[in-house]
Amino acid sequence: MSSEQHDGGARGSAAQSPAAQGPAAQDPAPRGGARPSPVTAAHVAAGSGSSSWPSGAGEEAWWCASDPSTATVRLRRALPGGAAQDVLGGTWSVRNRSLGYGGRPYLVAPDPDAGHLLVFTHHGDQRLYRTRVPALRPGGPAEAADEPVPLTPPDEDGTETCYADPVAAPGGGEVWCVRETTRAATGPDDADPAPRTARAIVAVPLDGSAAHDPARVRVVARSHHFLSGVRISPDGTRLAWIGWDHPRMPWDETRLVVARLEDGTAVEQAEVLGGPGVSVPQAEWRDADSLYAMADPDGWWNLHRVDLHPDGTATAACVLPMERECADALWRVGATFFAVTPRGVVLRHRDGDEQLALWEPGSGTLTALADGWTEFGSDLWARDGHALVLAGAADRSTALLRVPLPPPGGPVEPPLRCVPAEPDPYAAVRPVGERRTATAADGQRVHYVYWAPTGPDPRGTDAGEGQAPPLLVHVHGGPTSSTSVTPDTETAFFTSRGFAVASVDYGGSTGYGRAYRERLRHSWGVVDVQDSVTAAADLARLGLADPARTAVRGGSAGGWTALACLSSTDAFCCGAVYYPISDPARWSGGETHDFESRYVEGLVGELPRDRERYDRVSPLGNAGRITRPLVMLQGADDFICRPDQAERIVAAVAARGLWHRYLVFEGEGHGFRRASSVAASLEAELELYAHAMGHAAEGPREPAAAGGAAAG
Repeated sequence: MSSEQHDGGARGSAAQSPAAQGPAAQDPAPRGGARPSPVTAAHVAAGSGSSSWPSGAGEEAWWCASDPSTATVRLRRALPGGAAQDVLGGTWSVRNRSLGYGGRPYLVAPDPDAGHLLVFTHHGDQRLYRTRVPALRPGGPAEAADEPVPLTPPDEDGTETCYADPVAAPGGGEVWCVRETTRAATGPDDADPAPRTARAIVAVPLDGSAAHDPARVRVVARSHHFLSGVRISPDGTRLAWIGWDHPRMPWDETRLVVARLEDGTAVEQAEVLGGPGVSVPQAEWRDADSLYAMADPDGWWNLHRVDLHPDGTATAACVLPMERECADALWRVGATFFAVTPRGVVLRHRDGDEQLALWEPGSGTLTALADGWTEFGSDLWARDGHALVLAGAADRSTALLRVPLPPPGGPVEPPLRCVPAEPDPYAAVRPVGERRTATAADGQRVHYVYWAPTGPDPRGTDAGEGQAPPLLVHVHGGPTSSTSVTPDTETAFFTSRGFAVASVDYGGSTGYGRAYRERLRHSWGVVDVQDSVTAAADLARLGLADPARTAVRGGSAGGWTALACLSSTDAFCCGAVYYPISDPARWSGGETHDFESRYVEGLVGELPRDRERYDRVSPLGNAGRITRPLVMLQGADDFICRPDQAERIVAAVAARGLWHRYLVFEGEGHGFRRASSVAASLEAELELYAHAMGHAAEGPREPAAAGGAAAG
């Protein structure tokens, strides 16, 4: 339920349903006027893309960048301080569907005949491709890459296959990666995706011979139902990877597996770290006989060293203990939270705000590397004296940084943006986030980020004398995600209109240790709701929010919490709900994808044993208690939180004549990628807040995109 990037098209008409025509749809008398804003929905949508998966190739920085104008993911690169260049162009989209949320989609390596060898997955058919890419020349034009050629075969009828986390194999003639294969269901008794899905570490020949002969794709290793982090030892004699099985999620329990390689196949597999109550999200080789790994046997993801002994045994010890998280929840295959270099281990650590640091094993010195930056992405790359990482802070937007790694005792040089910063047209209304902590009634600390209204009147959209601004409580997805303090244009869209915004790191969020994360175990729909209400009440107590004009919004798991807030409390005047779970009893097995098909067992409980708990927290089961207006935004092609989860809630509120809007976007997955979908959703939110809060709540407004869907 960790939502993808914005992704979609639209279905339906702009006509209101009969449910929106009755007395429930009559707006209350306005309490004030609108605040004009330079940040339009179209502006937010145009900038809603994101970057991921940085990697180095000589002096070049490479990364993936989602393009909301085409709903594709472009592979880009740049020399230090130079302009970004597209690597492939055309309709190539570098993304895969591994685990439903994707995995590392490309490998770039030196090529003796042309600057770089590139292997990547194309989203259109999920096959692996190979091409040669000439190196960039300072001051010169970029030379076009060769036309990509396929390395893996097309899917047979009734099968879906994807490949993730490719690495160069010993000998140079293959790439090894995680292959995920799902067989199509044959009927209602075969709907559960878990028995239909299999994963293996496979070898794919670089000569393209497997493109027409599936037998040429060779299995290197099998172990657990889920696999991540394919890593070959420096001497090519061993293989390491991460594995786990249902019903555990990877932040609950994983195993680090090491095997000896014999004729390109993993033999003598051994689990060397992890197990019950221990999560290992990443491991990297230190040398031929030892690895570094993140693990949390003491309740925090900290750095461990694993030594492999000649007798086949292994020992592990924490080498950098701290009560701070040095990793995040593993939602994507091949995510990297640290990197091993000749100068030490580059890692991030946090309890709220983050630091990027270099740990030198010999001296134990921990050196801060990126002063002023407090947020770092979960796909860190480092080698050859520098690191590449996506970073942000409360007073600056996300950027890809090139971070020099100092030699022992050497000076720390400031990081450089890989691409020069562009002028910020919204600097005057860009909010600055502030991390805060509230105390719940039971004494539990609740973390959240607060953004005050921006612009000429900090009191809010229609604030009168002494009146606090309206508040939007944002609930992140996951629910093991966490809130970034880095500003984005979507937040500015609301704060520039006079709304305060608070994003809650409710119990279950990552970044505060296992104990905080496990507050949500068997308490989904309770702890997340209580913590959201606590944050809203804290801001109201401080005079920073109007409790009568406080709304809740969220997507995926955050959409669940938004619905749960509306069905179990009266703290919110309305809700904006994106692609939610509404019925936990039906969000499992064949009702979602393999990765999360048993997730609800840890969040709510096991059926039929815990049926009473399911009924108690189900937003659909309590839909009759939803009395506040809402908008529902849903992707038509969402296979993680399927449209019927949203439609059941919409039907329930429509039957009672409750004011609502329901937008469904064709071509949409779990999260909106197309600019038209993002803009239409934000406009629908403004309409909701205008209705529920009694003011226009808008600035310059564009007409809905052609084909935009609205019903309700």
